[in-house]
Amino acid sequence: MSDSKKPSSQKLGRVSMALAGLVIVFLIFLVLNYVASIGSFRVDLTENDIFTLSDGTKKILGRLDTPVVLRYYVSPDLLSPAEKAYSQRVEDLLNEYRRAAKGKLTLQKFDPEPNTDAEDSAMLDGLQRGLSRESGNEIFLGVSVECVDEKETLPFLPSRPETLLEYDLSRAIARVHDGAGSMVRIMTTMQIGGGFGGNFNAPPSPAWYLVESLRRDYQVEFLPMSADEIPAGTDVLMVLHPYDITEAGQYAIDQYLLKGGKVVAVVDPSFFASRFMGQGNPMMGAAGGPGPSSNLDKLFAAWGVGFNPDRVVADMVYQTQIREGYSPTVLSLAEEAINRGDPVTQRLNDIFLINPGALEVTAKEGITAETLLQSSPTNSLVSSMEADPTQRELIENLRKNFKPSGKAEALAIRLSGNFATAFPDGNPAAKADAPADGAEPKDPAAAEVEKEQAEADGEKPADDGKKEEPPPPPADNSLKKSEKEGVVVVFADADFLYDEFCVQRQSVLGQTMVMPLNSNVTLMENAIEMLSGDPELINIRSRVSNRRPFTKLNEWLQEAEAKFQDKLKEFETEARDAESKINEILSQKPDNVEETLMSPAVQTELHKLRQQQAEVNKTVRELNKEMKRDFDLAQLRIKLLCTAAVPILVVCFGIGLALQRRMKTAAR
Repeated sequence: MSDSKKPSSQKLGRVSMALAGLVIVFLIFLVLNYVASIGSFRVDLTENDIFTLSDGTKKILGRLDTPVVLRYYVSPDLLSPAEKAYSQRVEDLLNEYRRAAKGKLTLQKFDPEPNTDAEDSAMLDGLQRGLSRESGNEIFLGVSVECVDEKETLPFLPSRPETLLEYDLSRAIARVHDGAGSMVRIMTTMQIGGGFGGNFNAPPSPAWYLVESLRRDYQVEFLPMSADEIPAGTDVLMVLHPYDITEAGQYAIDQYLLKGGKVVAVVDPSFFASRFMGQGNPMMGAAGGPGPSSNLDKLFAAWGVGFNPDRVVADMVYQTQIREGYSPTVLSLAEEAINRGDPVTQRLNDIFLINPGALEVTAKEGITAETLLQSSPTNSLVSSMEADPTQRELIENLRKNFKPSGKAEALAIRLSGNFATAFPDGNPAAKADAPADGAEPKDPAAAEVEKEQAEADGEKPADDGKKEEPPPPPADNSLKKSEKEGVVVVFADADFLYDEFCVQRQSVLGQTMVMPLNSNVTLMENAIEMLSGDPELINIRSRVSNRRPFTKLNEWLQEAEAKFQDKLKEFETEARDAESKINEILSQKPDNVEETLMSPAVQTELHKLRQQQAEVNKTVRELNKEMKRDFDLAQLRIKLLCTAAVPILVVCFGIGLALQRRMKTAAR
């Protein structure tokens, strides 16, 4: 009896457990629905918290002491599904701003339907209609930011990358709250601000993206390289590729720095972009040759900066693959080359340089130096004539003859402290105007002739008893040392700011969209932001790039090349020797080459040499193929690891879980 009741009691227990489980699941469902109804929450699991408001944004919102109004305009009924999802992300971000501002920021949402007050408000705020990518409808999707009488507008959000949305919003809020930005003056001869260049038959050139970006945040003006004074009120002075700077221009920079100025100096040993710039530009380099170099020799000597304008850094670790193959002078810098402890560079992941130079710092009393960018130790300084990335033969020769120095080279540095003048003798212009030292007095006979000539012309001769006093030399009011601490940031490459190497422009929804290719412009903006005194935007702007150059492939390519390099050189030497012997035989009897060629002995030797040369060439080709196979195999391993690792882990976990359940079932 008891045995028959035992199975039924076990069955009843199982049913009770199942019912209890259902009740628990139902209760969990009710709790989750209640939590969802009272509000939403998010968990950001990304490494750099890219979906969380940055500290810079929180600090900007925290210093608001005047109410700011955000007006969000969106046409929800005309959006495609993808655009609706994007508009929801924008709204979520705006709500994050509202919560973080703690009452100092008001968010208003409008649907600007035709012939409504909302549409009139959108037009007054400067918004633009854009075309929907999928539906083709004209839509509004933008934000207006207003504080008292100041207003900033993001006219059409899809025209900017989504990664820049937080920066654009925070910049607009800071601009309307704090007022006009600092004064940035750019000293350059290049037509980077847009307009007509030397060729008036050509259409006006657009401004560089860097200038467009700076104009959104600062007041921007330009100075010539011959300027003898930096105007008062200059918060940051940028000196861009000073290939034709005068001594007076260097003196002006010197005096500005000694007054506590902030300088960004961009020099280049081989300005590769010059060959792409418009005709009529006086700095156009010869086709196939290096672009003009630039230097600040007198200033660098005073600052303790060594820079050779004829040498380019070639780096086998950060080399970049271009159309002609991997070029060691075209560098894609990764995290290891970027100073992670400096606010200017700490959140940047990828910097792209072309033919950069090397900066060597010598300690100067009162000056502190900090390296911002550097090469790997596997680098070599090569002639700018060897550093043309468009010439395949030059690239191959550079790689074959590469000898690493073993010492990392600085590519960008920051100097700060008290500087000494680069012009201890004062203003060079005043010195040029003064009479030469040791000038001899006039010859008495010549003076008498001048006197007689003056009398013949009816002029009253000068009183012989009085000597004409020479004019006093101009007073030297130049500074010899810093009145206040100054800061200089030096970059040894100018190409990294040229549009073709840092951004890509494309037409999206009827608007021109600019997509960053790397962190180049962000790096320069960070440097200027730091020097102008408002570092909060640096933290936000530096989040825009999440690309990570993968340098492991370059390391494997180096290993593969090192494995076969000795054999390649040996066989190539034999091939050259074979060619030399053939030419030597043919040149022994230049007057009777045909007869020499037809002799049996020479024919045998020539056949042997040509056969040897063919074998050598074949071996070289096979070694190159083997090297390429090794490199391709390494790439394949990486792809398989990235694509197959997670599925394999899931399958293994599933198999293990199934085996565990089967073992438990068998035990019962």
